[in-house]
Amino acid sequence: MRFITSRLMAIVLGLMIFTTSFAGQGGSGSGGSAKKPEQKAPTPPAQTVPEDGVPRITVAEAHDAFEKGKAIIVDVRSESSYRIGHIQGALWMPDVAARTKELPRDKMIITYCS
Repeated sequence: MRFITSRLMAIVLGLMIFTTSFAGQGGSGSGGSAKKPEQKAPTPPAQTVPEDGVPRITVAEAHDAFEKGKAIIVDVRSESSYRIGHIQGALWMPDVAARTKELPRDKMIITYCS
């Protein structure tokens, strides 16, 4: 059971979030005076569940939940990877399965490993 929980959390985070930071997602201008309307890609349904049974959310959904205080982000990578760079505000728990009791029950847990 511990292995399954750990693997599921690692897969969910690894596939959901592979950016190094939510901060700085704003666009940078190219110096042109005319603004082009932003084109948004179609948003997939929230919490898509593929064949492996692991729910996924988009980066935008993860960011929104984190910013609203509805989720926490857990970095399950090695210490050296975490020190090189991590999502601002992420908790570092490389062995999250052994520390599940430390996680809040009333928030979404978003993990990532890449």
